[in-house]
Amino acid sequence: MGKKSKNDRENVCAYCLFFQPDPAASRPLRGNCTYHKEWIENASLTLCSDMSYRPLKEKGIYQLVANGDHDGWLYIRRQEKLRTRLFLIK
Repeated sequence: MGKKSKNDRENVCAYCLFFQPDPAASRPLRGNCTYHKEWIENASLTLCSDMSYRPLKEKGIYQLVANGDHDGWLYIRRQEKLRTRLFLIK
Protein backbone atom coordinates (compact mmCIF):
# COMPACT_ATOMS: atom_id res chain seq x y z
CA MET A 1 0.00 0.00 0.00
CA GLY A 2 1.20 3.54 -0.73
CA LYS A 3 2.32 5.85 2.01
CA LYS A 4 -0.29 8.41 3.03
CA SER A 5 0.68 12.06 3.07
CA LYS A 6 0.94 13.79 6.45
CA ASN A 7 -2.07 16.00 5.73
CA ASP A 8 -4.21 12.87 5.19
CA ARG A 9 -3.62 11.94 8.82
CA GLU A 10 -5.01 15.10 10.38
CA ASN A 11 -8.12 17.25 10.08
CA VAL A 12 -6.47 20.46 8.91
CA CYS A 13 -8.48 23.67 8.52
CA ALA A 14 -8.50 23.36 4.72
CA TYR A 15 -10.97 20.44 5.07
CA CYS A 16 -13.08 22.00 7.83
CA LEU A 17 -16.60 23.31 7.25
CA PHE A 18 -15.89 26.23 9.62
CA PHE A 19 -13.07 27.51 7.41
CA GLN A 20 -14.15 30.31 5.08
CA PRO A 21 -11.47 31.26 2.53
CA ASP A 22 -10.95 34.94 1.80
CA PRO A 23 -12.69 35.49 -1.57
CA ALA A 24 -10.28 38.30 -2.50
CA ALA A 25 -7.11 36.37 -1.65
CA SER A 26 -4.86 34.91 -4.30
CA ARG A 27 -4.20 31.96 -1.95
CA PRO A 28 -7.38 30.00 -1.06
CA LEU A 29 -5.70 28.72 2.11
CA ARG A 30 -6.07 32.05 3.93
CA GLY A 31 -9.33 32.94 5.64
CA ASN A 32 -11.50 32.90 8.74
CA CYS A 33 -12.33 30.14 11.16
CA THR A 34 -15.98 30.88 11.89
CA TYR A 35 -15.93 28.51 14.89
CA HIS A 36 -13.03 30.14 16.75
CA LYS A 37 -13.43 33.53 15.02
CA GLU A 38 -9.74 33.67 14.22
CA TRP A 39 -7.70 34.35 11.10
CA ILE A 40 -6.02 31.31 9.51
CA GLU A 41 -2.92 32.12 7.48
CA ASN A 42 -2.23 28.61 6.13
CA ALA A 43 -5.20 26.24 6.32
CA SER A 44 -3.16 23.26 5.13
CA LEU A 45 -0.86 23.48 8.19
CA THR A 46 -3.33 24.63 10.86
CA LEU A 47 -5.98 22.89 12.93
CA CYS A 48 -7.89 23.36 16.17
CA SER A 49 -8.07 21.23 19.28
CA ASP A 50 -11.74 20.44 18.58
CA MET A 51 -11.10 18.90 15.15
CA SER A 52 -7.76 17.16 15.71
CA TYR A 53 -7.47 13.36 15.57
CA ARG A 54 -5.00 13.61 18.43
CA PRO A 55 -6.42 14.64 21.82
CA LEU A 56 -4.97 18.09 22.59
CA LYS A 57 -5.19 19.24 26.22
CA GLU A 58 -5.46 22.98 25.62
CA LYS A 59 -8.30 24.39 23.54
CA GLY A 60 -7.31 26.61 20.62
CA ILE A 61 -5.65 26.84 17.22
CA TYR A 62 -2.50 24.82 16.52
CA GLN A 63 0.14 25.06 13.82
CA LEU A 64 1.50 21.80 12.42
CA VAL A 65 5.25 21.55 12.01
CA ALA A 66 6.97 18.50 10.50
CA ASN A 67 8.59 16.38 13.21
CA GLY A 68 12.14 16.23 11.79
CA ASP A 69 13.10 12.73 10.65
CA HIS A 70 10.05 11.13 12.22
CA ASP A 71 6.77 10.58 10.46
CA GLY A 72 4.39 12.92 12.24
CA TRP A 73 3.68 16.40 13.47
CA LEU A 74 4.61 18.75 16.26
CA TYR A 75 1.55 20.63 17.48
CA ILE A 76 2.39 24.23 18.37
CA ARG A 77 -0.46 26.05 20.07
CA ARG A 78 -1.14 29.61 18.96
CA GLN A 79 -0.63 31.86 21.97
CA GLU A 80 -2.76 34.74 20.71
CA LYS A 81 -5.02 35.58 17.80
CA LEU A 82 -3.22 36.78 14.69
CA ARG A 83 -6.13 39.07 13.96
CA THR A 84 -9.85 38.78 13.47
CA ARG A 85 -10.92 39.48 9.93
CA LEU A 86 -14.44 39.75 8.70
CA PHE A 87 -15.50 39.74 5.09
CA LEU A 88 -18.66 39.09 3.11
CA ILE A 89 -19.34 35.62 1.80
CA LYS A 90 -21.58 35.26 -1.24
